[in-house]
Formats: sequence, structure tokens, C-alpha cells
Amino acid sequence: MLFADIRRFALMSETMTPRNTVSLLNEFFTEMVEVIFTRGGMLDKYMGDGLMAIFGAPVAGSADADNALYVANDMIRALGTFNSRRARRGSEPIEIGIGLATGEVLAGSVGASKRMEYTAIGNNVNLAARLEGATKYYGTPVLLAAATVDELKSPAVLRRLDLIQAKGISQPSWVYESLGHHTRGTFPKLASVIKAYETGVDCYQRRDWTGGLGHFAEALELAPQDRPSRIFFDRCRYYQTSPPDEAWDGVWIMQEK
Repeated sequence: MLFADIRRFALMSETMTPRNTVSLLNEFFTEMVEVIFTRGGMLDKYMGDGLMAIFGAPVAGSADADNALYVANDMIRALGTFNSRRARRGSEPIEIGIGLATGEVLAGSVGASKRMEYTAIGNNVNLAARLEGATKYYGTPVLLAAATVDELKSPAVLRRLDLIQAKGISQPSWVYESLGHHTRGTFPKLASVIKAYETGVDCYQRRDWTGGLGHFAEALELAPQDRPSRIFFDRCRYYQTSPPDEAWDGVWIMQEK
């Protein structure tokens, strides 16, 4: 399951005419849907300024997770080209968030007898939608559930981001960030940042707040703009003076969808 959404679109649309709003959405969707189709994805529906795509239904394949991740990364690359065109027209760039989740869903025709449509429903659909929303909190464009990572057949540039429990989802899940869309120019010293960050997360899970602060500070020195490192640095600093109770299990509970 893949969910993609334009960030802060409601605020953007307040300064645009209805005609310009529709023109922007049509141009954006044309760009993104073409990327989805290149890897055999099925466009399920448009949802305002977002979309939902499915890989592996109605026919499952061995490379569904790889195809979904490839599409997510290529959507971010395509967005760069899209924003370059907007800049030449004097328009502001747009940002998107993408969430991926993998697992069993109920897929089929749903709706009233006079109007039915093929779609998928279930917890994994909800999780993909929640992860798309969580990209705003972490300041990252692409988030994957652990189940998607487990299904990958090809090497991928990922960062183990956080252990979260999404709103409305009963079980916590490790969440990963896809970094495969970056270049040396967009994220210098990427490998070193990943190493420092993931070592910091290990310290955080062990309640080693001092060790975590050191590793996240190292990541921030390498990449001052890295929001996940800043988030964990602030968490460790807070827990250092106000430790969680004994029942704390390292799970971060997301309060927003």
C-alpha cells in the first residue's frame, strides 16, 4: 500500500484561484501516476490532494515491496523536476509525504450496488496512511513499515527511524526512512549520519540517554538539518532529567493521524 499527499496544500490553495488549484493537481497527478504505472502499481483512488496506490493486488508478485519502494523514491525525484518547472514559472515548490505498508488486506469491489469500486481495506491500509501523516512529524518524505522492509529483495538505502504505535493501530512497528532518493548533493555524509543515528537509537532503547545524546549530537554535527536526529536528541535530553517509568518500552505513541 502506498499513500502520498501534498503537504500544507490547504494553506497553499487559499492563495490560488480554483482554476489554478485544479491545474496544479492535474499536473502533479499526471507526473506521479506515470511513475506508479512504470512499476506495475495500480492507482486505487485520488483523495483530494493525495492518492492511494496498491502493489500486489489483484495479482501478487515477488517484487511488490521493491516496486513500491522504487516508486516512492522516484516520486521524490520526479517532484524535484516538477518543482524546477514551477520555479521557472515563479511558483513556490511543493512537498509531499509518502507512507508504505505491507501485509494482508481485503481487496475487492466495495460500495453501493449502483456504484462500486475496487479498493483495499484493513489495518495495513490504515498503517500506510498513518505513516504518510507521520512524515510531517519526522520531516522525512518517505516512511516504510518494518513489514515492507522485510519483503524487500533488493538492497535499499534505509534508516531504522523509530519504534512507533500509530493512532488507531493496536501493535507498534519499527518504521524506516527511505533515503534512496538522495544524492551526495542533497544529503552529504549520508552513511556516517545513518551510523551515528542508528547507534543513538540503540542507546535510546536501552535508556542510555547520555550515550544517545552523544551519537545524535554527532549526527547533527554532520547534518544540522536532520530533523530525526534533532527529535531524538531532544527526547534523550528530556528523559535524562525526567526518566520514564519502569513500564516504558521505547514505543513512541503517535497522537495524530
